[in-house]
Amino acid sequence: MSESELKRALQQEGEARMRGFWQEAETTVAAQRLEVDTRRDQLRSATDRQLQAESALLRNTLLFSAQARALECRLRAEAALEQRLLLLAHPLLPKLAEDDRAGLWQALRGELPATDWTAIKVHPTDRELAERDFPAAAIACDEAIGGGLVATSADGAIRIDNSLSCRLQRAWPDLLLPLLDELRKLVDNHATAAPHTTG
Repeated sequence: MSESELKRALQQEGEARMRGFWQEAETTVAAQRLEVDTRRDQLRSATDRQLQAESALLRNTLLFSAQARALECRLRAEAALEQRLLLLAHPLLPKLAEDDRAGLWQALRGELPATDWTAIKVHPTDRELAERDFPAAAIACDEAIGGGLVATSADGAIRIDNSLSCRLQRAWPDLLLPLLDELRKLVDNHATAAPHTTG
């Protein structure tokens, strides 16, 4: 082999080795780029998942808070409405007794135990009935009673409130629940009560 052939052979061998190094380097760089891209995509996915989770948590927290405030507001409104309805119901009590005032009087008076009643409180319309049935008792009138009577024994140990006002107070929870249920249905079915959400 001549010197020129040797040079050419060495040069070709060197070039082949250089190409091999470059191919190896390019393969390594390509693998590292792929690894970096994969890691970047994994980080992006993890960040997106974390952002979605935090966003959902924030949304749920805000929604829960809004629902709690709405419920609190609704309960306050219902309590105010309950008081208002009760105030409106009391003046209607005398009208309930108008049809058969004497019959109502006899029924409510008949529920009292036999004892010496010394103080009787009645609606002004029932004064004559009270004076007739309790001639020895002090008769007081009170518009708020509506009908019926409040009787107190001689020693004050027994006091029985058998008035329409007292009966209304006792029956009020049972009367109020259907009223509030009906009002809730009306309010919940109203267009402004629809659960609109944005986003």
